[in-house]
Amino acid sequence: MKWPFKSRILKMFYTWRLRALQQLAKWGVREQTLLVMLAFLIGLATGVATWVFKECVVFFHQYLFVPLATKSGATSHWPSYVFLPLPLMVGGLLLVLWRKLWHRDSPVHGLAGVLLSLTRESGQLNPSLGAETIIASSLTIGSGGSAGPEAPIAIIGSSIGALVGNSVGISRRNLPVLIGCGAAGGISAVFGAPIAGVLFAVEVMLRDFSIRTLTPVVISSVISTTMYNAIVGSSQTSGLFQMPLNTSNLVFNFPELPWYLFLGVVCGMLAVVFTQAMTWVEDIAQRRNARIRTFFYPMLGAGLAGVCGIVVLALFRDNPFMAHRFAQGYVPIFSDGYPTIRRAIDPNWYNGLHHFNGHSVRIGLEFLLVICLLKIVATSLTLGSGGSGGIIAPALFIGAAGGGALGIVLHAYNPHIEPATYALVGMGSVLAATIQAPLTAIILLFELTRNYAIMLPIMLSAVTATVIQQVLIGESLYTQPLKKLGVKLGSAVGLSALQRVSLDQIPLITSPVARPDEPLSAILQRSAEAPVSDFVVEDHKGNYLGMLTLDDLKPIMLEPEAAPLLLVGEVLRTDVPPLKITDTIATAVEAFSRHDISHLAVLAASPTGGAPPAILGLLSRSDLMRRYYQEISTT
Repeated sequence: MKWPFKSRILKMFYTWRLRALQQLAKWGVREQTLLVMLAFLIGLATGVATWVFKECVVFFHQYLFVPLATKSGATSHWPSYVFLPLPLMVGGLLLVLWRKLWHRDSPVHGLAGVLLSLTRESGQLNPSLGAETIIASSLTIGSGGSAGPEAPIAIIGSSIGALVGNSVGISRRNLPVLIGCGAAGGISAVFGAPIAGVLFAVEVMLRDFSIRTLTPVVISSVISTTMYNAIVGSSQTSGLFQMPLNTSNLVFNFPELPWYLFLGVVCGMLAVVFTQAMTWVEDIAQRRNARIRTFFYPMLGAGLAGVCGIVVLALFRDNPFMAHRFAQGYVPIFSDGYPTIRRAIDPNWYNGLHHFNGHSVRIGLEFLLVICLLKIVATSLTLGSGGSGGIIAPALFIGAAGGGALGIVLHAYNPHIEPATYALVGMGSVLAATIQAPLTAIILLFELTRNYAIMLPIMLSAVTATVIQQVLIGESLYTQPLKKLGVKLGSAVGLSALQRVSLDQIPLITSPVARPDEPLSAILQRSAEAPVSDFVVEDHKGNYLGMLTLDDLKPIMLEPEAAPLLLVGEVLRTDVPPLKITDTIATAVEAFSRHDISHLAVLAASPTGGAPPAILGLLSRSDLMRRYYQEISTT
């Protein structure tokens, strides 16, 4: 029988893989060691993929958005502003056509889809996901859609990690680690912040801070950043997002900490509005309105986002500097908005030290407020309707604009307050609240600024904003779609709940007590009236002896004439140890896993004087799991 070409290639590959794994086993290379080696490879591939994605975005921006926007006069002449949504709608149309080629049907998309795969399938991602995301997100961002490149690059890196892991035959237990390696490498390359990339992978995606996970993720993050810098020719750590050169001179006055606390409240509310707006648009798009085919949703959302751009142009067309930037094809709320973020966190733009045509240029309060609100609307319309992109850049944009606006207001009352510092801290605070990852946001800002003085303000503000988002919504923008599907992400929170909650926080069932010298006929009669069918067996002094379970009684119930002839002491289970009221859920789970039983006895703390501990009741397996789920649901 002749093998088809594709089958021959697959056969050769699987044969080679089997022999390679056998050889590694002979050399004593375990899978954990293999993860470190593969993390190096994933880091290299992710660094290259980040550069490819960047070039694709630039290509579509230069040959799609700029020609359609500038040649039609959509960004330079007032009557022609009506043509501004055209390039965004063309990008939406091309996005839909591109997706039709893949026939991808998933209940959630974007990074939430990767999280869903990690939860339900241990990260079994489609190998083509990375290629699809590169083009889809490039079309959205390059055509002017309000979205960021960070989540797409994390998805691309995750698909590389899944592809490498499946190709080598990594176990399902360790495959998520390689997916985290790819995500960390992508985020690291975007910002030139390898530590933040690591934290993003373990805090947002894997939710696992163990050494087994951290080691390969750190390696991938460092290698990806180094590889990207080598390609773009940078001798220092750099990324797609570049900080202004003078941010290291920013001064954070610690007496202003109460104002940073207030900034955290403002940023938390902005994150809530952003999350709710995104959810509202997504809900509308998912209703599948019969009047509008699903095919047109990305085009419609992109077109409405273009209308938001028209509002910006109409309001600020009399500003000479903004009119000049508009004529070049730049609209602040379109694409990732990185240039506007850099201006918002640069002190010179607030102090009038920039000049254009002989006039000093300042960032005004009205401008920041308008672009902050319109960025929320434009991003929600772009991504909520089916566009492809990330929410990290929009969150940074919203925080920088909102924080800068608050800084300008405070500066009017206290000239020593620097609005740029509030823009910088606001940038990280909205990000922390939106993705529910304060550690990632804190370290990201520190790596971007290299300014240790930022730590106290951003820690206070980011945690405050995160708490507000958690209290009012309870989910991040990544986990909100999963909540609708009834998916609860596993995390280190679950592990801490196992160790944190003791049995005194769980209701116990009144324990029916049996004596070892009682006949089983009496127990069978009592079992019909007892709340449970499991009995605790104790002697006359109150010492715990064991358990008499329903499974023990079933054979006797089939032959009731044998019951009067048997005593409880002859059939009780002495191998089931009791629990103590001070034990944790972790101890109880371990005990239930070792013994096939529905209830376990719970004893009081050992009293002084040598008296046996009192039997407080029975702990049921169902009550234990219910209390555990309540704990992780509210944490």
